[in-house]
Amino acid sequence: MIADHQSPGRDNFGSLLLACSALLITSRFGAASLTGPLAWAVGLVYICYDTWLLSQMVRTSRRALRDQPFPQTPPPRPTVAVLIAARNEEAALPSSLDSLLAQDDPAEQVIVIDDGSTDGTLALLRERYPAVGVLSKAHSGKARSLNQALPLCTSDLVVTLDADTILEPGALAAVRRSFGLDAELTAACGVLTPVCQPGGLGPMFELYQTFEYLRSLLWRLAWSHEDTLVLVSGAFAIFRRPALLAVGGFDATSAVEDYELLFRLHRRSLEGGQPLRVRVLGEARATTDVPARPLLFLRQRRRWFAGFIETMFRNRDMVGSRRFGRLGRFHLVVKTVDTLLPVYGLSAFLALILLLLRGTGIPLAILLLLAAKFSFDFSCHVYCLFLYHRWQGRPVSVRFFARGALASLTEPYFFQFLRQLGAVLGWIAFVRGRIEWGPERPARSQEQARG
Repeated sequence: MIADHQSPGRDNFGSLLLACSALLITSRFGAASLTGPLAWAVGLVYICYDTWLLSQMVRTSRRALRDQPFPQTPPPRPTVAVLIAARNEEAALPSSLDSLLAQDDPAEQVIVIDDGSTDGTLALLRERYPAVGVLSKAHSGKARSLNQALPLCTSDLVVTLDADTILEPGALAAVRRSFGLDAELTAACGVLTPVCQPGGLGPMFELYQTFEYLRSLLWRLAWSHEDTLVLVSGAFAIFRRPALLAVGGFDATSAVEDYELLFRLHRRSLEGGQPLRVRVLGEARATTDVPARPLLFLRQRRRWFAGFIETMFRNRDMVGSRRFGRLGRFHLVVKTVDTLLPVYGLSAFLALILLLLRGTGIPLAILLLLAAKFSFDFSCHVYCLFLYHRWQGRPVSVRFFARGALASLTEPYFFQFLRQLGAVLGWIAFVRGRIEWGPERPARSQEQARG
């Protein structure tokens, strides 16, 4: 049974959340009686915090990249088991399994857990992939599926992949090398590139998510440098098997089992007096399917954000606590504020619309501030392109730079709003209850998958 940690003594998380909520309400509704730039008080608060956060992330990412180690000695070779939980993934699984079996340094074990599929997933596995271990079970969700397969693993490392994750040929070799060189490394994630299904709004959603993922991976690099990384994407995550078993595996009651697991690993390690070593492995690369339609995207972000809030509530005793080092004193304080940041952003957008509807126009000071914020964000995003490619050891092509610039210039008018809306829906979902795990994309026929 995985414990739900309660907050002893002072509830720093609740106090901080209450203070941020009070500031939001005051700045939002107080604006109705204010004039001039102060009428957009909620936007001023949002811009100040978001600008600080972005500058902090760029600065720490640059420092983390500068301090990347370059070991020369050949590492030991840990053994690897790969687990894939799949439900109705007949179309996506072949590409994933083919890339996995064609690795330069293949895994010792590959197990696919069929989570009560109603399509041809199970038949496909038995007919086309006889060398792959198959565990068939009734539908109970991703976490329970992975937990059921864990006792079958005998390897040093456990890799979890989504059924639509396609590994580059050297991905598992990079995983072995990184864990072999660093005996303290407990968990890690690979570098994911998002791919959308073709047609419709697919190219646009892929454009925005490509650069969103790029910046997110740089932020993870920064947090890993400070031993405060609390997220490794379950689409391509790696854990030392003994550590995973020591905390009871994956939590089936969580909507985001990969995120929740990292909190328990950090808690166990820090309570033992040692920061948890979690890393992003720059040479372990893969692509993964991402939503290409507005409703599917909102459903994904609703689940992600609801799970984020749920996990923060469960671990609220860690927020602001000196017992948990920099993770508790700084990182989780920032994460607590971040639970309301999208609400601030959406409120700022609506307040701006209200100013326009009043007929008095937007004050010049606000327009100048918006222009300055837009220029600052664009500069940081462009700089991130070069940071990311320096990390990956690749030059920035003219085409990639142009795509990055286009995404940065246009995302405030569409993608950012959609992201914030998904987060607000996440708050609603959190209040209402748990969200089911399942593929967040439309079903594809095998003919579409091959094309």
